Amino acid sequence: MKRTEGNRNQPVVLLSFDTEEFDLPREHGVDIAIERAMEVSIEGTSRILDILERNHVKATFFCTATFATLAPQVMKRILDNGHEVASHGVDHWQPKDSDIAESKETLERICQRPIHGYREPRMFAIDDTELERCGYRYNSSIHPAYIPGRYMHLNVPRTPFFKGGVLQIPVSVFHIGRVPLFWLACHHYPQELYRKLCAWTLRHDGQFVIYFHPWEFIALKEHPEWNIPYLIKHNAGEEMQRRLEMLIKTFKSHEAKFVTYTEFANDRWSEKP
Repeated sequence: MKRTEGNRNQPVVLLSFDTEEFDLPREHGVDIAIERAMEVSIEGTSRILDILERNHVKATFFCTATFATLAPQVMKRILDNGHEVASHGVDHWQPKDSDIAESKETLERICQRPIHGYREPRMFAIDDTELERCGYRYNSSIHPAYIPGRYMHLNVPRTPFFKGGVLQIPVSVFHIGRVPLFWLACHHYPQELYRKLCAWTLRHDGQFVIYFHPWEFIALKEHPEWNIPYLIKHNAGEEMQRRLEMLIKTFKSHEAKFVTYTEFANDRWSEKP
């Protein structure tokens, strides 16, 4: 729903982080011990939390049950700082249909609060019927763009919509040509252009939905043993910390409000006929 000039509601930003065990090297033929994978994810998440705290903004952390189980202190900090925890399955490397129910149960036990949202690992397709059966209110597993070798979602709505009893919250793309604006775009686009595209999309749609990963904030170039392609490791580490902070400041300069996905979903549910 596009917000009109007369709408009293300010534009909102849904900032999120796919908080999983660092299995990226496995996608490129390199095994990595779970202990080392967790070290990377914990360090990256801690840097993210520092940035959010400095800038006084709230976000949603889509956590795997594995990460949540192995990083209790990080989970406590996420919750103590007022952020939302949502589900990102159980095991990021080998997602299963049973993850929908199992991850919710595990996260609710660890967090001691309801889990309302789901994002499938790697944004793969998910059974919304099962999400509704398990009590999820929203699903953010759609990237409505064409990414060669990954996504071909040009036929789905570009902005949030209901599918049965579940609110679908797609990742934001530029409204002309569906130009991707996700984490990888932030790594590679000229930053002045990237932030302008994000601001234009925010103004046009009334909301902006974006996600990052903890490992993006680690200096991946310093670890050739992980065999990570240049496309992914370019500008990772301190530069991405700077870029995230500048993006947050850009949204703030446009008087956007940072909300959790559940806050946004609750507003949409209240508007549903």
